[in-house]
Amino acid sequence: MAGNIRVLIVDDLPETRENVRKLLQFESDIEVIGQAGTGEEAVQMAKEHQPDIILMDINMPGIDGIGASQQITESVPTVQIIIMSVQSDPNYLRRAMMAGARDFLTKPFGGDELVAAIRRVHDKRPTVSAAPARQPRQVSNVPDEPMTAPEGNLIAVYSPKGGAGCTTVAINLAVALARRGRRTILVDGSLQFGDVSVMLNMKAVTSIADLSDRGNELDQDLISSVSQVHRSNLNVLLAPPRPEMADVVTEQNIKQLLATLKESFDFIIIDTTSYLSEKTLAILDVSDRIVLIAQQNLSSLKNVSRFFDLAESLEYETHKVWLLINKAKSKQGKGISVHDVGKALKRPIFGTIPDDEITVSDASNRGVPMVMGEHQKKAISLSLIKVADQIAKELMEGKVPVDNGKEEPEKPRGLFGRLFGRRERAGG
Repeated sequence: MAGNIRVLIVDDLPETRENVRKLLQFESDIEVIGQAGTGEEAVQMAKEHQPDIILMDINMPGIDGIGASQQITESVPTVQIIIMSVQSDPNYLRRAMMAGARDFLTKPFGGDELVAAIRRVHDKRPTVSAAPARQPRQVSNVPDEPMTAPEGNLIAVYSPKGGAGCTTVAINLAVALARRGRRTILVDGSLQFGDVSVMLNMKAVTSIADLSDRGNELDQDLISSVSQVHRSNLNVLLAPPRPEMADVVTEQNIKQLLATLKESFDFIIIDTTSYLSEKTLAILDVSDRIVLIAQQNLSSLKNVSRFFDLAESLEYETHKVWLLINKAKSKQGKGISVHDVGKALKRPIFGTIPDDEITVSDASNRGVPMVMGEHQKKAISLSLIKVADQIAKELMEGKVPVDNGKEEPEKPRGLFGRLFGRRERAGG
């Protein structure tokens, strides 16, 4: 039965093990190679048989599922673990992911859910090494005296109003930069309901959750093993495949990850969610530029104006925020023109993307970015390529090596803490 997915079932209840086995018995590509009733037995059988997948109960006497998973991950790193538990609490999920689990099933689960999880996790195995390891960039004009190259550019694509087209813009900008030969990675920062995988027709077999709480282990090689490579040569770090897995990724995880990415890539493009959570705020804080998406309607202008006020309160430099008008339309009747948008917000407009819902929808449904598919010669695609080229010109020209020995003062945590801290410094 070569080529089958070899599964070990671990649960302290014999009837549960048998029920799980029965759910899998008619799957021609899945083979149950054994059963274990304790964590200790699971560790031993994992070493002896080296299964592809272990279905691990979390609550067992002796070594529980978390402890057993951690030992197995350290001793047999090729094994992929799926935790089974009646508890759906995020704390259990976080502990499981930290121990090396790749997925989490809440009991009771059906056969379709179980089989889908096994195949999804197993699909990770051949694709993990798809991304080549990125080496830190170095520049030097003097032999034997390497100098650290300028850090990469971190660009967040954000809108304070949902449905503005952030994901479409982020994907196409990232692909356009990658196709220009720039070392680029796209990060899906919409952790709960990210759409990057769907719009790029990529399976979320690995995700940003796989890098959570890796601390000192976080380096280029680890990131390369988790990120995937799109056929445009764009590296992609996807959002977790399930909404509850977003809780595994912390604000500190995000900051560490983005700092590491800047050592290896020219551009890090982050698609963000409109909800201004602490995680989103952390992304905006560390970004070199924020591409702020606006539309030609009063609701969008109101929210964008409020964001500019917030950016000022958070002491963002004026040049940090670039205003991009998406779904731009020519002035009709009493409508709001692009010129009116800039005038109302009292901000320069960095670029405009014309309205073309048919092309956007078709590209999205096919999973092919507009800037590289059959639509790449259309006005909307050319405008996105133009914006990407403008970004590269603004950020890459004349950039010199940076002094990494400089430390910035730590900012107060949290949105209210940040605003309150600024008031105190002002003597308010």
